[in-house]
Amino acid sequence: MKFLTVVLILAAAAGAGWCYYFGPYYIDEYKMQDVVGSAVLTWSAYDEAKAHIELKDQMRLRTVGDYLTPEQCTFYEDVGETKVVDCDWYVDVYLPFENGRRVKFKVAYAAEPNAKKATKR
Repeated sequence: MKFLTVVLILAAAAGAGWCYYFGPYYIDEYKMQDVVGSAVLTWSAYDEAKAHIELKDQMRLRTVGDYLTPEQCTFYEDVGETKVVDCDWYVDVYLPFENGRRVKFKVAYAAEPNAKKATKR
């Protein structure tokens, strides 16, 4: 085999391994961006109680991992009645031949009163 072929096969194997071990958690982070954005817009349009319900419902509908719970999200008001929903969590990923790694995630969105679009924080 040629050297370049071996390097490409090893790179593909490493990429597949990364996707296997870390991919599901990054997919959940991607889903949580929509969930948090939806919750903050609901809070902006209605009230905080409905936003908590929206967060919980969207997490269930989008089937995020069981390790994510609504309790990991914080609702607070910023300057000028800006509503903010901030979710942060971590996952311990155990790899073969290694003790494990802690991967931290944070998703936060803000919305002005009666906003049409949430802004990323």
